[in-house]
Amino acid sequence: MRHLNLYWLRVLVEDINSDPKWADIKHVALPFGMRSCWSEPIKSSTGKVLGAFGMYYNHPALPTQDESDDLTSAAMLAGILMDRDHNQKRIQELAFKDPLTGFASRASLYIDLDAFIAHSAANNQRFSLLYLDLDNFKDINDSLGHDIGDLHLQTIATQLESVCLSSHFIARLGGDEFCIVAKEASDTVLASEIATRYLNAVSTPCYLSGRKHTQTSSIGIAFYPQDGTDSQSLLKAADTALYTAKDHGKNQYAFYSKALTKQAEYRLKVEQYLREAIENQSLSLAYQPQIELRTGLCVGVEALSRWYHPELGQVSPIDFISTAERIGMIQPLTELVLKTACTQAVNWQLQGLGSMRVAINISPNHFLDPDFIPLIKRVITDTGIQASNLELEVIETVAQTEHKNLPVFAELKELGVLLAIDDFGTGYSSFASLKHLKLDCIKIDKYFIDDLLTDNKTQLLVGSIIEMAHNLGCSVIAEGIEALGQVEILKRLGCDIVQGYLFCEPTSLMVLQHY
Repeated sequence: MRHLNLYWLRVLVEDINSDPKWADIKHVALPFGMRSCWSEPIKSSTGKVLGAFGMYYNHPALPTQDESDDLTSAAMLAGILMDRDHNQKRIQELAFKDPLTGFASRASLYIDLDAFIAHSAANNQRFSLLYLDLDNFKDINDSLGHDIGDLHLQTIATQLESVCLSSHFIARLGGDEFCIVAKEASDTVLASEIATRYLNAVSTPCYLSGRKHTQTSSIGIAFYPQDGTDSQSLLKAADTALYTAKDHGKNQYAFYSKALTKQAEYRLKVEQYLREAIENQSLSLAYQPQIELRTGLCVGVEALSRWYHPELGQVSPIDFISTAERIGMIQPLTELVLKTACTQAVNWQLQGLGSMRVAINISPNHFLDPDFIPLIKRVITDTGIQASNLELEVIETVAQTEHKNLPVFAELKELGVLLAIDDFGTGYSSFASLKHLKLDCIKIDKYFIDDLLTDNKTQLLVGSIIEMAHNLGCSVIAEGIEALGQVEILKRLGCDIVQGYLFCEPTSLMVLQHY
């Protein structure tokens, strides 16, 4: 009733016919014999008003003490029942609906997927399951915060909804992972079309903290029943296909195949055994000498991680380093490599081999880690290496695309550590981006060196890189040298240092060579 909206307190109306609060609506109540009304607000356990409990009589009256107590008790009982009903609905909503995006939850997906599998089995039907994951979403949370990340997920949900058909079922599994059941997608052609629509929807430009942003995603696709006959196996197949899409460069979809299962199992073993290897410090290092062209002397080494496992055999650094980044073990792996390499460099100096520079590759993820600079300081102190004998190699995209990384570069230079851009020329090369950095070295990738003997344009490009580097005050190292002819050309172009199989393969022993 309208007066209850104003007061939310007990209201006692002795005579509806004469009470001004009922003046506008008494003509509705009186024909039904309602002459008096006593009402008590119904409240939740937190004090929130849920409604009102009313008692009506066919004669004018006010409640006795017993009737007043009954009114209070009835309202309290109604509050308990309404509270319980509300909580049950809320619990069910939280269990089966994702509160952030409004999509179905993981639990709801399992139930609905099982039901649809049963229906499809009974009717001999096929359908596809799309497993969608946002590319590099972790960078948004790390750089802008989880609040912005949540807002971004809500934007993505709206974009997904814009292409969602009535025959589709979308669920959020958690984080930045979504599953889409496409009931009509019974073959690769339809599944491809649907996946493309969702990829395009996600990549619609939006704004993050006032800046235009284009989000990309990757999708793994599995079919019922060929890729899985129950929800668990079907989800596993789609997830496996998702990793294929990621491995092939992201921003695309990939289909599941039996071969992918073996790859997924291998990947899981690598993850499990790598944790143990890092914790037990059972990885090793190989060192590749770096030869100064002017003198023919070894002036430094590049330290390269190596991992041999009794069951897995020799695991490629590409595999286990990317795995370490994915499972959050890159920091302890880097610390292990730094300490081992720096200790070895100090030992070589004590053995009379002279001051030896050691170069170590650093993951871009470290530039977002507040413990990175303290780690470098700790390694220098613990191993006793001169800071000028430690060279950290980073890929060029770290320098170009992440201006927030510049203070980290500056702090490293203050420590006296040498900095090198690795694989220069193979990424998003930008000479302008280098002007902000105080680099010591630029490394030319093997991609260019391989064509030095056969392609004049490559010689011109390498000569330009060397000239540019020298003008910026940087030395130049050429990687992947395998022929004397390459050495002669690099000498002529003014390259400072070379490394490659021509001189020495990466080895656990230090080799000094003249050539």
